[in-house]
Amino acid sequence: MRGDTKMETDNHQPLKEELLKFGVPPESADIFTAGLSGKSYQAKEEMFVEGDKYPDAAFILSGYMRLYVTDAEGDITTRLLAGPGDFIGCIMATLYDREAQYTAECITDCELLIVNKSTISEAKEQVHTRAVLQDIVLHQMVKLMQERAVMLPLKATDRYLYFRKRYPEMMERIPAGILANYIGVRPQSLSRIKQMLR
Repeated sequence: MRGDTKMETDNHQPLKEELLKFGVPPESADIFTAGLSGKSYQAKEEMFVEGDKYPDAAFILSGYMRLYVTDAEGDITTRLLAGPGDFIGCIMATLYDREAQYTAECITDCELLIVNKSTISEAKEQVHTRAVLQDIVLHQMVKLMQERAVMLPLKATDRYLYFRKRYPEMMERIPAGILANYIGVRPQSLSRIKQMLR
């Protein structure tokens, strides 16, 4: 990781605070975060792609990312948008050592704390850190499932309003095309919705 011990401690603090919110004991949070390293990514850079073996997971310190899948025709569907304070990774790969089902892409420049294969393996072997890992993974799973389940039955305008209310900080930071893809509308429709709501 770049920088001195103080910088490393400063970078770990947001993750520790997030783990404490989940109810993780302070000692377990300290042990889990101690070995994590920071990494910078540029906009449009991929952290992992579909089919990668043992993909990393990450805690986002700054910037915005998405998980997407690509179908047989090459069409992309954005399944998850994430920003500062969120975890991102492939749930099945992390839990069961499977290949990545998604591609994790940085929408903007990002600073991440990487939870790599070694950390994941060690966490699974220890009771206190396995609980931490499960908290991270289950949080991601619930977030992924709830977002899609809640939004998709809604009308297009209501999907947009739901997202705007839930993630106001993302509205001006992610491209309109990605937002349209995530809420399941065409870019032209998103533009019309924005015009109508002005």
